[in-house]
Amino acid sequence: MKKIIAAISLAISFGATAYDQGKHYIDLKDKGFNAPNQVVKVYSTNCPFCYKYEKSVIPNYEKNLPDGINYDAYHITTKPPFGLEKATAVAVGKVLGEKQYKTVKMAYYKQLHDLKKKFTSSEEATQFGIDKLGISQAEFDKHAASPEVAKLLLKWDQGLEVAKVKGIPAIVVNGKYLINTQSVTSMKMLDELTAELLAK
Repeated sequence: MKKIIAAISLAISFGATAYDQGKHYIDLKDKGFNAPNQVVKVYSTNCPFCYKYEKSVIPNYEKNLPDGINYDAYHITTKPPFGLEKATAVAVGKVLGEKQYKTVKMAYYKQLHDLKKKFTSSEEATQFGIDKLGISQAEFDKHAASPEVAKLLLKWDQGLEVAKVKGIPAIVVNGKYLINTQSVTSMKMLDELTAELLAK
């Protein structure tokens, strides 16, 4: 796998592309987290730009990652409205399986950003998630209180410090390097920059 990444990096170095710290990416230093051989998107379903990325960038980006590199997404709990409730429902979906995870995540996105409907209470935000997951209140409560979901939410909130740097969505490579998405002008550039950072 390292040979594959190195080969990509070598190919980039022979081209005209050169990516600079501060301009194209940021070394997170103590704000980073342990995620070797991974690309992580830090996001919230309350974030309109995250929704745009989810639809137009992430599908091809994930598909274009080098062999052996995993993609993950951390839904932070603190972004209002009802960030914790939404993150918890999304985490329960993740534990239940990829289909339910995607269903509840996209439902929250669409409810706020497409339909422009806002929840009026914590209970309403949670019940919406339960309905989209297709499970009972009792089953949801069991999963929400489980060590698996608690561990997942704790992992996801490693992205909180990252979110403070340049907002969300935030794309983090190997838990160390934050891509400055404002500097990215094409899908090809994003792929090349990611490959270069993976090889560091």
